[in-house]
Amino acid sequence: MKRKKYLFIVPSLSKGGAERVVSVLASELTKKERDAVIVTHFWADEEYPVCDNVKIVCLSELNEKDYKKKISIIYLIKLARMLRKAIIQQEPDYILPFLWTTCIRTDLALLGLKLKGRVIQTVRNNPEVFPENRVMKKYRNILVKKSNLTIVQNEQQKHCFPEKHWEKIKVLLNPVSSSLFQVKRHENKAQFNIVGVGRLEKQKNFDLLIDAIADVLSKYTNIKLCIYGEGSMKKELQAHIDRMNLEQQVVLKGRSSDYEEIYGTASLFVLSSNFEGMPNTLLEAMAVGLPCISTNCPTGPSDIIQSGKNGILVPVGNKEKLSKAIETLIQDKELRNHMGMAAKQTILLQYTPEKITQQLIDICENNRK
Repeated sequence: MKRKKYLFIVPSLSKGGAERVVSVLASELTKKERDAVIVTHFWADEEYPVCDNVKIVCLSELNEKDYKKKISIIYLIKLARMLRKAIIQQEPDYILPFLWTTCIRTDLALLGLKLKGRVIQTVRNNPEVFPENRVMKKYRNILVKKSNLTIVQNEQQKHCFPEKHWEKIKVLLNPVSSSLFQVKRHENKAQFNIVGVGRLEKQKNFDLLIDAIADVLSKYTNIKLCIYGEGSMKKELQAHIDRMNLEQQVVLKGRSSDYEEIYGTASLFVLSSNFEGMPNTLLEAMAVGLPCISTNCPTGPSDIIQSGKNGILVPVGNKEKLSKAIETLIQDKELRNHMGMAAKQTILLQYTPEKITQQLIDICENNRK
């Protein structure tokens, strides 16, 4: 019997949560007697690893910097043509574009093409917030109608779409890389390390986290916050840190793919976002066994955390509640340990690559409408 072929489309295999999910799913599919192909638009110096059996097709020889310089209507049309050619050559059974811009490009690439493969688009962010443009929101709903299926990350996202589309929308949780379960934690006894991870953009609201840490430092001086990530707000955040004279206590560490470096010496993880899709960094921290605090933002955190049991949820944008939650966990080591163990158990029960990949197979291969 011929093996089913899954073709993922994603801008690259670097940086983001969607890219990390694709790398995990593609690798795991090959262990389940399926073929997996990942089509990218550009290459990156640091890419998420995939197993040797996964085929990578890069549509250009450009790196991210050169790719962004070259972006234009003419180049995007050329890119769509290259994507169309790659899809025809690969003859996939299932075509899975990840991220909104990739869904648009895939739609353009498939115009007028009769496919044997089924198009299963994915929604990776809060549909009520993104895309922001009303016209683009209508186009997104058209894509939901045109696609064979649409995958979202939680029930909240599903209910952001018109009810008439719900039958074609399936929920698939994000898988967590198995390597996270192997991370050895060794807390710094002399210093309480707090970690935040994410793109340095307004959505992540690291300003709020920095301000909350400033409040906590008025009571506890042995605190250090490390923020991992890159983005357009890096200079602005650094200036904010400098204005508050927190250069020694708050450090922007840049991007890292080293789980040991990010989570190994941390005592606490904090997610301060205004909105999310399904926050991978929160899942990662929980997989390591870190106690976690998150804003109760739409969408994702409330699907993962039962506040007071396997983590703590605080209102979006509320510095006082965030500071109080941080102080609570600094004071209570037993509570930190309990929440950390409960967090890891949550991931082991629901978010392993094996479990999520099997759910993807069931969605793709058992829904023939």
